[in-house]
Amino acid sequence: SRDHKINTSFRMFINRLHADFPPHWHTDIEMIIPQEAPYKVICANQTYHVEIGDILLICPAVIHEIFSPYPGTRVYIQADFSGVITLKDMDKAFRLMSPALHIKKSSCPPEIYDYLRGRIDKIMKLYFGSAPALHMNEKEEDESVIAFTELDPFGELEIYSLLMQFIAFCAKNISLFRDSDSSGSSTTFKNSTSLSNICTYISEHFTENLSLECIASHAGFSKYYFERIFSDYTGMTFYQYLQQMRINHAKSLLSNPELSVTDISYQAGFTSCTAFTRAFKKSTGYPPSQFRTLNEEQHPLSANPHFADIKL
Repeated sequence: SRDHKINTSFRMFINRLHADFPPHWHTDIEMIIPQEAPYKVICANQTYHVEIGDILLICPAVIHEIFSPYPGTRVYIQADFSGVITLKDMDKAFRLMSPALHIKKSSCPPEIYDYLRGRIDKIMKLYFGSAPALHMNEKEEDESVIAFTELDPFGELEIYSLLMQFIAFCAKNISLFRDSDSSGSSTTFKNSTSLSNICTYISEHFTENLSLECIASHAGFSKYYFERIFSDYTGMTFYQYLQQMRINHAKSLLSNPELSVTDISYQAGFTSCTAFTRAFKKSTGYPPSQFRTLNEEQHPLSANPHFADIKL
C-alpha cells in the first residue's frame, strides 16, 4: 500500500517490506507501530528496540535511522505539525518527548495502552475508510487502499484532533513512559509549575541573550538553588537546555533552502557561525550543512520506494 491520500499533510502507511532506512530527518512527526516484527530505531544517538505492539513517536527534526531485523507488517504515520507547533503546549510536549517517546506494550498500564491504541485505530478508520486488518494477505492489502483519493470532509481535522489528544495525554503523563532510576525530590515536585513556566519563558526568548542569573531571578530563586532544581527537572543544566533549544530551532530552519547556515546561526540565537557549527555538530553528530543534506523532503530516500516518506 504505497499510495496515500492527496490534499492532506497526514500520511498513514502499512509496510510489509523488509528493509533498512539510512539516517534522515523531516519536520513531520513520525509514528511506528510494529504488528508482526520488531524494529530497531536510532534517534539522536539513542537506540529504541520497538517490539510488536509498541508505539514509537519520533519528534520533528530528529535524525533517525531504522533497522528491520525481520520481515513483517509495520504501521507508519507521518503528520505535519508545523501549523500548530506555535502552540506553547505543543512545543512543550515535543520538548518532553524528545528525541522520541517509546510506549512499550509490555510495561504500559493496559487501560492507558488501550486508550492510546484506540486513538490510532480511529485514525486508521478515518484514513482508510474502514480500518484494514493488520494481519492480512497480499490481495486484501492491495484492495484496502484507494490510491490518490481525498479524505472525507473534515476527516483531516478529525485525524489531527485525535493526534493532539494522543500527544497531550502522553505529555501530561510523561512519567508513565520514561524509565527513571530515581524519583524527583518532593521539593522539585512542588516547584514543577514554576519550572514549567520558566521552560515556556525560555522557549519564547531563547534567541535573546539569556543568563542563568536573570532567569533565576525571574523565577524567584537564588542562582544556585535554581541551578540545582532546574537540572533535576530537565535533566540538563540551564545553559545546556538553552543551547539545545537553539539547536532544535536551527534544525527546523535548515529545512528552508533559502536560508544560509550563517543566517540560521544568528536567527537561532548564536553569537557566531563558528560557535553554532561547533555546538550543532556536538549535539547531532553532523555539521549543519551535512545535516541539511539528510532532510528527506529535499533529498528523498531511494532505498525503498514503499517507505512512508515517499513524495509521489
